[in-house]
Amino acid sequence: MERRYLSMQENIPLTIERLSDEQEAECRIISARQIQSLLRNISEGGSSAALYYDGAKDFIMTSLLDAGDKGLWVEQGTDLPKNRRIAESKKITLVSSLNQVKIQFSVDQIRAVTHQGYPAFYLPLPASLCRVQRREHYRLALPLSERLRCVIPINKPQAGGQIELPVMDISGGGIRLSCAEDDIEFVPGQTYAGCQINLPEVGKINVTIIVKSLVLISPKPGQTIKRVGCEFKNLDNASSVLLQRYVTKMQRLKTDT
Repeated sequence: MERRYLSMQENIPLTIERLSDEQEAECRIISARQIQSLLRNISEGGSSAALYYDGAKDFIMTSLLDAGDKGLWVEQGTDLPKNRRIAESKKITLVSSLNQVKIQFSVDQIRAVTHQGYPAFYLPLPASLCRVQRREHYRLALPLSERLRCVIPINKPQAGGQIELPVMDISGGGIRLSCAEDDIEFVPGQTYAGCQINLPEVGKINVTIIVKSLVLISPKPGQTIKRVGCEFKNLDNASSVLLQRYVTKMQRLKTDT
């Protein structure tokens, strides 16, 4: 059996959407036939999925293997202790996508089984699911005290083969960097692969960035600073989830202060 992992073409963060009652009513699907059809299409298309457990405190990346009349099968992870915790969970939320639209649902049952000889989880067909149209990325402006650093590989041996630049703001779609005029020659359209950003208390993400805009400013005579807008290219879903978790954490801290 082909193992379909992270084969999704769409760059949609597989994070749980928090919906109001009105929003949920607008995007809820309750037809069992339509739900089964959507889940089967996701399975056949090879889209990735995020399976949240332990009250949505943790997740694994997985894929839908198949969907039947009464339930669906998803691939187990490689971490056996996590698999046991998932099998013991009272609530599971699965988030995937189909045709650039996020699909999410929750169930209160899950079983560890095998599917065509491979370890899998079996979930009952949900009573309803939500088709959530993609929303605009929230851009989080970072104060100096919380400034992140983006490590970019460059072809300058004297710089150790990399340069670290401060991140002015960040979102699920990209970042804005700041640097001195002579630090690095950014060109709109240029791509930098293998970049790293460490998100405090969340984890490190690996990203590929594309330079989209370049602005020069002069805060004082004789000083020129670049502000560089960059877009993430093909951000993998695990990194998208970690990034959304960081943005949510920082938003919460701002609200509490």
